[in-house]
Amino acid sequence: MNIKSNLVKSLGFAGVVSALTAAYALQPAKTQTDAIYVMAPFKIDEINVKAGQATLLTENDEYALEVEYVAEVFKDGNGVGDNWTDVEVSEIKEIRVYSEDGEIQAYVDHLDVVEIKDIIEQELRERV
Repeated sequence: MNIKSNLVKSLGFAGVVSALTAAYALQPAKTQTDAIYVMAPFKIDEINVKAGQATLLTENDEYALEVEYVAEVFKDGNGVGDNWTDVEVSEIKEIRVYSEDGEIQAYVDHLDVVEIKDIIEQELRERV
């Protein structure tokens, strides 16, 4: 009796999972045409070091990117006696993209995120 009950429960669970999968598969696909591709080059508009926020603009000033980041400032040296303060952006938390109409849904490529990180690090090095 126990084997029959477990078998019925397993088949019931599999049926529910199959039904949910089928319902998800039959939903209309969302098109990627809604997302705008925002690409480099970027330039710094303003940066708030204490809050960990920066605003960057695309080269043609069409889009503004608000970036939240985590940066670490530390002493670095070459082992011979020369020391300097260095900065490393360890995390890009969030990127919000704005046009003149307000916040938009945008896609920022991984390589562009790396460039954003490098731009923020360079700006922080100049300020520290």
